[in-house]
Amino acid sequence: MKIDNDLVPLAYKLALETYEEGKPIINAVNELALNDRMNKNSARDYINNFRHLIKGEKFTRTLNTFSMNYFLENIYTDFENEGLSNAIIALKQHINYYEKVQNVTMHNMRELVDRYSIMLVSQDEQEEEELIQEMKKNQKSKIEILQELKSREGVDDEKIIINHKAYRRDNKTIADIKYLRGFKCQICNISIQKRDGSKYIEAAHIVAKHKKGRETIDNIILLCPNHHKEFDLGDREIIEHTTNEVKFNLNGKYFEINFIPKYFEES
Repeated sequence: MKIDNDLVPLAYKLALETYEEGKPIINAVNELALNDRMNKNSARDYINNFRHLIKGEKFTRTLNTFSMNYFLENIYTDFENEGLSNAIIALKQHINYYEKVQNVTMHNMRELVDRYSIMLVSQDEQEEEELIQEMKKNQKSKIEILQELKSREGVDDEKIIINHKAYRRDNKTIADIKYLRGFKCQICNISIQKRDGSKYIEAAHIVAKHKKGRETIDNIILLCPNHHKEFDLGDREIIEHTTNEVKFNLNGKYFEINFIPKYFEES
């Protein structure tokens, strides 16, 4: 039975809700199969494959190219690099399995792997680096940057113009936060120095983007790669989250991170 492309956004939405909210799979399957618009086996494949993609696990039931592209695109939007990286790992395992069993070459799926792998070398990171260099060049004070950050809160414009060039507003916000907080992990206080002498740090959302979390001062903490992975995948309990600080348990350890005082520490 051919799957109507118009059903794919609904399949993604139901799969996301099932995964995030722990709803019974059968509820999503029944909704997708309503009025015989999709058979239940196919519906179950969509829901299960989403979970495997998010977790980076091999799956054996294939989706059509349109559906897989839609899932990857929206996983990247909702779960960012972490989710997309896992999805690519899962898709590669699926390709290896399916090609061996069916004795075929999945050209379209391999093209998707290549396309989305390139996206992991992120344009966002390039923009952030340009913006950081611009701040260093202009020697803006941390107080000035903090004031600019606060002035952008609540603004919905996706782009911001700097020196006649358009940048994503979210990338400007992340660049500002990294600069203000000295490119240090807010759990272990470590900075990673790159070959060119610049410092590498990752931005983690406290409230995830797919849960309507935004790039704001009080929703971003800076973490080294190890602690970023632990924050995303570990046993995490947010105890208190205010505009000034976040308190949480992570794998049995208690942490308090203040948002404002970090801006004025020396890098």
